[in-house]
Formats: sequence, C-alpha cells, structure tokens
Amino acid sequence: MKLVIGLDINSMDFVDSGCAMRRRVTRQNAKLGGASRKSDHVIWEIEVPKDLVGRLIGKQGRFMNSLRQASGAKIYVSTLPYFRDSQVCHIEGSSQQVEKVLSLIGKKFKELCLTNIYGLPPPTPLTLHSLLMTAWLFLPDGVTVEVVVAHQVDAGHMFLQQHTHPTFRVLRSLDQQMYACYSEPEIPTLPTPVEVGIICAAPGPDGAWLRAQVISYFEESNEVELRYVDYGGYDKVKTDTLRQIRSDFLSLPFQGAEVLLDNVVPLPDEDHFSSEADAAVSEMTRGAALVAQVTNYDNATGLPLIQLWNLTGDEVVSVNRALVERGFAQWLGY
Repeated sequence: MKLVIGLDINSMDFVDSGCAMRRRVTRQNAKLGGASRKSDHVIWEIEVPKDLVGRLIGKQGRFMNSLRQASGAKIYVSTLPYFRDSQVCHIEGSSQQVEKVLSLIGKKFKELCLTNIYGLPPPTPLTLHSLLMTAWLFLPDGVTVEVVVAHQVDAGHMFLQQHTHPTFRVLRSLDQQMYACYSEPEIPTLPTPVEVGIICAAPGPDGAWLRAQVISYFEESNEVELRYVDYGGYDKVKTDTLRQIRSDFLSLPFQGAEVLLDNVVPLPDEDHFSSEADAAVSEMTRGAALVAQVTNYDNATGLPLIQLWNLTGDEVVSVNRALVERGFAQWLGY
C-alpha cells in the first residue's frame, strides 16, 4: 500500500536519468505564502546501497539527526531483509521538509539515486526482488515499536506484527475477502514450474486463505516451501493446493516481520535452541504487550536483530536477557 496522503504523487515531478535527478515540487499552497497545510503530507523512500548506509546515518546518528533538525521531517533507515545489498531511507513530512532532506542528502551523496521507490506502481511480475522494494512492512531501524508475536519459529527466531500500525486493521478485511474469493471453484492454480519468490494464495487453518511467498520449488515431488507473509512461519505443501493471487490482494503491505533476537544464541555445544528455551519465549510473549527495537542486522541472513521487552504488569522484562538468566541461552556480545 502506497500512502501519500493529501498530495498526489503525480504533482511531484521527479525525473530520474542515470540517477541524476531533476526535482520540481509543485505545492498546492504556494499562493498562500508557503504556509503549510495538514493535507500536504509526503512519504518518500530512497534505496541506499549497503556501503553508504553508515555514512548516511553518521557516527552515533549525527548526520541523520542533523537532517531531522534542519528539515523537521521524520527520517529513519530500515532494512530489506532478503535483499541485502541495500537498505531504505524513509522520509516523511511536508513537501517542503522532504525537499529539504533530499537536497541535503544530494549534496553529500552525489552518487546516490534519490528516486522515490515508495511511489512506484506495483511491480510486474510479482517476484521476490521486485516485491521487496514496496510490499513489506518493516520494523523501523532504531525505533521502539509495539508488536505482537504472530509466529515463533524457535526461541530466537520469530515473526512480529505491528498491531498499532494503521495498515494492520485492514488485515482482517483482507482475510475475509480472500476467504470469499478462494472458496469459489475454478480459481487458477500456479503455473509450473513454479517461480521462486512469487506471491500466491495458500490454504490455511479453518478454511482460511493466506498470502504466502514461494521460497523453494521441488519439481520431482511437485511441492514448494512457503513463507507466510502476514502471519509468519514456513511450510512445505503440494503445488496444486496453491492459487494465483489477485493483484488487488497485494495492495496491503505484508504484515509479518521476520526477526532474530539480538545477543542471544544457543547454549555452548548446541546448534539450536532447546524445546525448554522455545517454551520459555512462548510463555513470555504469548498474548503479552511487547515492544521491539531493531539494534543490528544478521550477517548471514540480513534479518533484523531485535531487543524485545514484555510490558505486562508493573515491570519491563527484557525477553533477550531473561532467556539467558534462566539458563536457556548464552549472551553474545559484540
């Protein structure tokens, strides 16, 4: 879902030619002496190569803070977990504030392409690399957000949902629409051989249909491995159980953010978390009020590494540290 509230993206003429951008922002309030209006709200996202992210953030976040102070815009860097060569710089504010940020970034990073990837039309075909640029609801980098655990893979690996995000409330409606659609006969199945990375509709519990991404295709057994993009988790299913997904069912950002707990690894001489560790994390997170913050990124997978806190009751409990203190994991410092 591409949210540009109150300002038509077509009124912003950003022309990219070899990543040298000519900018002209048309403001509806120009005749009002530049007075800002509440409806003048722009969301702008630029792709930042991995080797430039550190410079963009600055030592101890100094350059990022200077951009916020100079412009008044909301700005942060978030990751593309499965596309590890780049990250996304999210800028949000009035057209004047966004233009100020882009101007300052452009002066320091003349080689950086400032094209707005947030305002691009839906990609075709719907493959892994194209969808990653627009479709995932990422956890913002270095910002504490309220979350719930949608699915736990193991004690240190889970899928989170940002249940207070404005788009989350639309998920129930989407579930109902998909149920109604795929309960009808003669919905097309996936063409074979199945393209890895494609998004499809997969049967879920109690007759539900869920959005899922094909991770692997096993031609000999006619099976695929899926990642459920809203509710998390992985599964291996027969190809003929899957259905092609309608393009309008892809307008809602994928709600399941896949993460790893930071600083937490299995006990010495173990290559995975124990069932007791899994149960301990489930106990601390099931139905609980949680907040999470991205603190790093995993080198092997590119997934966000997070600190997770339980806010239930009168005290704040670090799930990461509690897992170590209870003897189910060891703490890994940097």
